[in-house]
Amino acid sequence: RNGKFYFMHDKLQEAAYSKMKPEERCLHHNRYGLALGFVAVRERDDRLLLTAVTQINHGGPQAVIDDEQAVVVANLNLDAGKKAMYMSDFFAAHSFFEHGISYLRLRREYWNEHYDLSLELFNLAAKCALMNAEHDSLKMLTDQIMHNAKCFEDKFQAISVTVTLLNWSGNVPAAVELIRTTLSSLDEELPSAVTPTVVKKHLDNTKKQLALLSDDTLLSYLTMVNPSKLFAVELLVELYGSLTLIGERATQRIIPLRVIQISLTYGMSPHSPTAFAQYGSYLALIGDEFEEGYRYVKFALSLMKKLPSRAHDGSTLFWSTHTRIHIEPMQSSIECYLDAYKAHMKSGNTYVLVLATSSMYNNCCLWSGKELNAVVDSMKDT
Repeated sequence: RNGKFYFMHDKLQEAAYSKMKPEERCLHHNRYGLALGFVAVRERDDRLLLTAVTQINHGGPQAVIDDEQAVVVANLNLDAGKKAMYMSDFFAAHSFFEHGISYLRLRREYWNEHYDLSLELFNLAAKCALMNAEHDSLKMLTDQIMHNAKCFEDKFQAISVTVTLLNWSGNVPAAVELIRTTLSSLDEELPSAVTPTVVKKHLDNTKKQLALLSDDTLLSYLTMVNPSKLFAVELLVELYGSLTLIGERATQRIIPLRVIQISLTYGMSPHSPTAFAQYGSYLALIGDEFEEGYRYVKFALSLMKKLPSRAHDGSTLFWSTHTRIHIEPMQSSIECYLDAYKAHMKSGNTYVLVLATSSMYNNCCLWSGKELNAVVDSMKDT
């Protein structure tokens, strides 16, 4: 038909397929998938790539003819897994990464011989296992990374995923302990006991550093590039969230100050705008320094717009609005909470942040005298 051969019925195709020996089937899947894979790469056809790699994986490691082909197939699985992650299909992505790892395991020394490829496959497989709640798989993957990583920097992603897993599974004290230990290894150790005196010392140091810098000077700071400091800031932000869950407020107060101090030394990170918004809100609402607090809230919003990452806009908008509703007309400024909610949803931020933002917005709608029917509709929407 149309110059092509077809089976008259699916059962005929199944019968023909079952007549082949298992090793022949694997070999045919492998050859067919590789042929499609090279075309997919050449044509940059993502859909064909996923089809090709699926066919190769039907063949399995036993169909691979040599070590060179095994590495090629592992790389194809890596590419296919990334495409699946981009489409938010974490189950398919995890399968691709696990298959990629299985091809590397044909060599006993694969971590030494193909270190970068192994590290990336294991890290991405661990991320997908976290999203899929496959905790046993996640534990095995992160254990392998921690055992085989050549330097502490290469352990960062595994540590981050483990912290998230501990928080999500309710073992928050263990997450806090892991963060504190890692921060200590990164020379960013926090005080074991945070007293009002410690908070005042951190606050005074931050004020002293910022007193010499104008907003324009701060905006001209370069972005942070030091991997260790970027990870330290990420962990500090994670620690803030963990401490929120267990109600440890004292240490929370110095975390934004520490993020600002790191930013002033090493450059602005994607989390710096939120830290400045938290600092401004603290000055205004706790320290009763509304003019200075409002200045840093506005600076935080300017810095947020300057930085390329949009991942943490929701947090910056959320914290800055706490101060804005006390200075700007409440009826208009509370809409910034709604902007924060939308930004959280767009970036996939955690449920707690989304809930807090929507709750603040709806409560402020009541305080500002908004029509009750509109408030009820807003509550239903958010």
